[in-house]
Amino acid sequence: MQIVSRVLYLAAVLACVSLATTAQAQQYGQTAASGLTEAEIDKRLSFIEQRLNDSKTHGQVWWYGWLSVNSASLAGLTAAAATVSNHDDRIKNATNATKAAIGLGRMLLDPLEARKGADPIRELPSATREQRLKKLRAAEEQLRQNAKRAESRWSWKRHLGNAVINGIAGGFVAWQGETGHAYEVGVGGFIGGLAFILTQPWAPEDDWQDYQRLTTSNQQSLDWGLSVATLPEGGAMLNMKLEW
Repeated sequence: MQIVSRVLYLAAVLACVSLATTAQAQQYGQTAASGLTEAEIDKRLSFIEQRLNDSKTHGQVWWYGWLSVNSASLAGLTAAAATVSNHDDRIKNATNATKAAIGLGRMLLDPLEARKGADPIRELPSATREQRLKKLRAAEEQLRQNAKRAESRWSWKRHLGNAVINGIAGGFVAWQGETGHAYEVGVGGFIGGLAFILTQPWAPEDDWQDYQRLTTSNQQSLDWGLSVATLPEGGAMLNMKLEW
């Protein structure tokens, strides 16, 4: 019972650290405007849907792969912790099972939307102009959220959280009297957490920047200039040149 209570206390501490270090990426503004022509709406929708689908396979591999790893780890390590007779092994397995449970819970609470590609967007109605504009706004929002998730791979909060969680876990194991297992839990867990963060789909970050360039390239620009020419019979002529 003493081990169980200590592990539950560890789980509460690690869960608090995980929530406290959740990344908050920069905010993006919407670009869809009601003044767009039908051709511009089609062009933007086509671009976004293509980019969303480009990251779909990567998103599915990452999502289902890590979901399986965390689920299997939670089940296997929990069973091992409950059945093993060695005290040190029981502590190590229980600690790693706790981290797997937190990782699984975080995935389910904050699912990776990039795994769906453009499917949610294509399901939206598009019979009228208003519906098509709403569809475009929804598509922009999805592309934006995917970009924010990709950007979070470099968030100092996420990497600090990974270090703190595994440092606490390793320290907990060492406190229970097993230094060798403490390095395995702490360092091994940190490397695993690093892989979890960095292997998320990264293309959406560039996709959003490309979309921003696409929308701004359609805006017209005005260049102008003035010149003065002397006339043969005297006087001068002012010329103005406009380019757009």
